[in-house]
Amino acid sequence: MLAFLPMVLADATTQAAAMAPAMDLKPLGLAGILIGSGIIVAGAAKGIGNIGGNAVEAIARQPEAKGSIGTNMLLASALIEGFTFFALIIAFIAMGK
Repeated sequence: MLAFLPMVLADATTQAAAMAPAMDLKPLGLAGILIGSGIIVAGAAKGIGNIGGNAVEAIARQPEAKGSIGTNMLLASALIEGFTFFALIIAFIAMGK
């Protein structure tokens, strides 16, 4: 998605240079949505990485609790992925408007 950013910003700068009274801000909004989508995915990746790292540490300290730690880790990761998917769908819907 970030591959489209230079194209969107170039279009936005040409529109801003025209300085028309009824300037269309859609390209700037699209650039914001693309940047926001990247932040959403990066935040989810960091969260899942933290969960995985902490789960490995917890299993190393208490190997007998491996099953419950693994289950809780998968549940938390699934919730983060679900939220990320929802946020990206909302961003794509907003991109179409």
